[in-house]
Amino acid sequence: MKVAFKWALPFVMLIIATFSMHSMNATAATNDDVTEELAPANPDSKSKWEGKPFVTDLTKPQPKMLRASANDPVVVDISHHQGNINWSQFSKAADLAIIRTQYGSVLEDRQHKTYESQATKYGVPYGVYAYFLATDEADAKVEARDFYKRAGKDAKFYVVDVEEDTSTEKNPKRMRAITSSFIAELRKLTDKKIGIYVGHHTYNQFNLDMSKADFVWIPRYGNLKPAFKHDIWQYTDKGRIAGVPGYVDLNKLVGTKELSFYTKDVQKPVEPSKPKYYTTNPKKVAIKKAVANYDSTTFNDNTKIGRYDRNEIVEVEKIVLTKSGTPRLKLDDGTYITSNMDYVVKTRSNIEDYTTVVPKKVILQTTQSAYKSTNFVAKNKLATYSPNTIFTISDIKYTSKGTPVLKTISGYYISALKTNTRKVVNNVTDYLYINPKKIVTTSKVNEYTTVSFKEKTGTAYAKGKTLTVTGVRWSSNGTPRLKLGSGKYITANKKYVKIK
Repeated sequence: MKVAFKWALPFVMLIIATFSMHSMNATAATNDDVTEELAPANPDSKSKWEGKPFVTDLTKPQPKMLRASANDPVVVDISHHQGNINWSQFSKAADLAIIRTQYGSVLEDRQHKTYESQATKYGVPYGVYAYFLATDEADAKVEARDFYKRAGKDAKFYVVDVEEDTSTEKNPKRMRAITSSFIAELRKLTDKKIGIYVGHHTYNQFNLDMSKADFVWIPRYGNLKPAFKHDIWQYTDKGRIAGVPGYVDLNKLVGTKELSFYTKDVQKPVEPSKPKYYTTNPKKVAIKKAVANYDSTTFNDNTKIGRYDRNEIVEVEKIVLTKSGTPRLKLDDGTYITSNMDYVVKTRSNIEDYTTVVPKKVILQTTQSAYKSTNFVAKNKLATYSPNTIFTISDIKYTSKGTPVLKTISGYYISALKTNTRKVVNNVTDYLYINPKKIVTTSKVNEYTTVSFKEKTGTAYAKGKTLTVTGVRWSSNGTPRLKLGSGKYITANKKYVKIK
């Protein structure tokens, strides 16, 4: 037993030693996996920012779901160093991308066009930045123009990235004027926001004119927040985010400027349009908006004598200028109204052939098309309707050439030419308005000489009388009448007649 134990002991020790070495190797392998160094966010950077960056992993879980609030968006700046980005994944994690366009005028970022198109495709709002290398004011203007020409036009804002003293004199104080020249030139090209990116350690040294920028972006890593006034804080260059294989720069929005400040399109101020006036006699005008008329070319309460309502047609005698040179329309009755084209429109010479007072209802007399605007061209055509189709009308509009058109309650536009559309009474459906050929009287009806029903012929038809109808004619107010073979007229009201 003792001999057996003596030989067995070394064997057991060998097994234990072997197991221990495997365990150590496994532990070492695990540690290697944890500390594996990824590709840096910007390997070409010549600047070493203050502070030690934390490795910030936003790849899991989805940051948008776990974010503390809408005021804590994920803002990532990228360049070609990030390589091929999976934008389908990236778009689910990032709220805003800031894409490098160029490294001075000498180098256009080889990925920026791809990044911009993918950002647009996947709905990621983006801004653009240019690494600043200008040596003087003239050079700065060239860089600004190149930046604008190269950057995607869907960019929400522009940033000038000032990281080093690039002045010809190598005088940091020159950077203020050179950078301001860049921004001033860029302002000539765009109404979008422009920001400045500057190192924390060069902030005082360069003394850039921050009043020229819409926002300030400063890098300082780890827990060291920038000591200067800023709107965006780049807090690490060791960020991880879905869709990007290596490290990226991550940023926080600071202060009162929320994400919408950077992502909303700039609303251009609307310049008040200058009034346009008729300067030659338009002969006849339609009133587009109610206007007052005056007994003098001087328009004030003392000279006001009345008004014209929308869609009234007035005849113009001539154009008369005020002392200040403003044209007025002198009407046939000697009074004056404005010649402002926003209020009056020159009509066609044959305006009498058109309906110019808004009817409640009209009926088509011929096959007609309806359009989506007053411009009756093929691309605006909506549908075609048969004769005797009835439309309810909401308004009359005029084309640029003064032709009135009818606007239906559905928003369609149809012809106002009287041979195409006829004004009818509002209760037209209570009448037989399509030729019935034969009718039977359901009550006593009188016969008339004309459609106006002003004069009876002396003939009356008893209930139950069958009559032949040759056509439907209309009174001046749009009431249908039945024309008989004798050339005389009877009512078309369904209370008194019915189709046989």
